[in-house]
Amino acid sequence: MNKLVILPVILLLSGCPGGNPAPHPRATFINGDRLCFSIDKKDLLNYYTVDESENGKIQTVVSSGYNKLNSSYPDNCIDVKWKSNHTYVVNYGLNDKKYVHEFFTDSNGLINGGTTSCSSLLPGGGQRVLSEPA
Repeated sequence: MNKLVILPVILLLSGCPGGNPAPHPRATFINGDRLCFSIDKKDLLNYYTVDESENGKIQTVVSSGYNKLNSSYPDNCIDVKWKSNHTYVVNYGLNDKKYVHEFFTDSNGLINGGTTSCSSLLPGGGQRVLSEPA
């Protein structure tokens, strides 16, 4: 009787096997309104989607669609107009692996969060810098 109870409990505690793994956090390279997924010419960009969120409303800013791109630097860079006070999530495939980069822009248009990737001078002397995670 105990064996009949233990087996279902073990299966419940182990969870469901399989499924798609979650994407790994990885920085993108942002210089002003230019977004690059890698600056290594050996890396191949498979796809990308940039989503923005403001006040709980999520919308896609730009996406490569379903076609496999296979582009490398500098062809894997795109222009994105970042808006102040928005959260951004960049999902992309690089070398057939899935990655995500999340960050937000403050009221001055400065990028905060994510991983250090690049900095650039902004109009008016501001600086757009991605900070190192804690």
